[in-house]
Amino acid sequence: MILLFLTLTPIIAFALGMKLIPKIVELSHELHIFDLPDSRKIHKLPVPRLGGVVFLPIVIIAVAVAIVLMLRLDVDAARLWKGTVVQTFVAYLGGVMMLYIVGLYDDLHGVGYRTKFLVQIAAASILCVSGLWISNLQYVLFINELPFWIGMPLTVLFTVYVTNAMNLIDGIDGLASGLSIIALSVIALLNTTTGDTVWAMLSLAYIGVLTSFFYYNVFAHKHKTFMGDAGSLTLGFTLSFLILHYWQLEPVWNPHFHNVGIVAASTLVIPMFDVVRVMMSRIRDGRNPFLPDKNHVHHKLMRTGLDPRTTMLTLLALSLMFIATNYFMAAYISQTIMIFVDVVLFILMHLVINYYIRRKEKTDFIYKREYEV
Repeated sequence: MILLFLTLTPIIAFALGMKLIPKIVELSHELHIFDLPDSRKIHKLPVPRLGGVVFLPIVIIAVAVAIVLMLRLDVDAARLWKGTVVQTFVAYLGGVMMLYIVGLYDDLHGVGYRTKFLVQIAAASILCVSGLWISNLQYVLFINELPFWIGMPLTVLFTVYVTNAMNLIDGIDGLASGLSIIALSVIALLNTTTGDTVWAMLSLAYIGVLTSFFYYNVFAHKHKTFMGDAGSLTLGFTLSFLILHYWQLEPVWNPHFHNVGIVAASTLVIPMFDVVRVMMSRIRDGRNPFLPDKNHVHHKLMRTGLDPRTTMLTLLALSLMFIATNYFMAAYISQTIMIFVDVVLFILMHLVINYYIRRKEKTDFIYKREYEV
């Protein structure tokens, strides 16, 4: 019965997304709410940016409908709410609503990065107060248990970090939504395996609405839309929450698979590592680390000559590679070594990209010189 409703949840979210996103796009045209092209952006024409406005309402509707139907059909309530702490559930709703509101206001009027940071910190702090904070690093960097006064700021830092990583990676069609679908699929599978039904349903509902958004963002022309900050901020906060929740669980389903928590985090290796690289690059060049540029991994891949669609598919494939690598390593090596391997692979990936950028620039230079002659 539970598996039936786990299947029903993304279907409801997908159907609502396919129906409501075109309506939001039409409203964006009526109100003239567009993401305008500039020197930093890929698109050449104004595109409606309110697609992500429907994410949170649709997810809440889909999860609520599924839960109500399950309870009315006498599904064991204890089994349904296993692994769900009421105050954590309420804290997530409060935090994600805060980011939804500030994201929507940013899409409509614009909000400075300082304001967004403050709201993100407040939303993350609510999670800590509810009892969800990093109390155990599970021997990452050989550290196990943490006191609250260290675990709370670390939790806030991680939540803000992941939230902004997803916001910053949203630079080409299908990338942020595609990476999120992959991450949420892994997290939904992990939560289903451990019996955390509500969090599995939350993940699956987001998968459903993101799949509909992916269609309109990548393939549709008449109703093409971007997710905007209302979508990317709530999505990033949700991913950070789900990763934190699973990471702090004891993996009772397989006692030999002792590092399974890092697999959940590895679903976002590319956006999380890339934001660190970009920030370090800006600081090294004496620029404000919070101001945008064209140095993200998707920008670099396009400088090798790849078109946006191929760039998106390449990064999705690389994300799957990181997840598979961590999954197979998890049973044999420590999480510290796994993180080290991920860092090495990420550096190698960029060395390869840099090589192809130089080769492309050299080829273009030779072609330009010959053409001028």
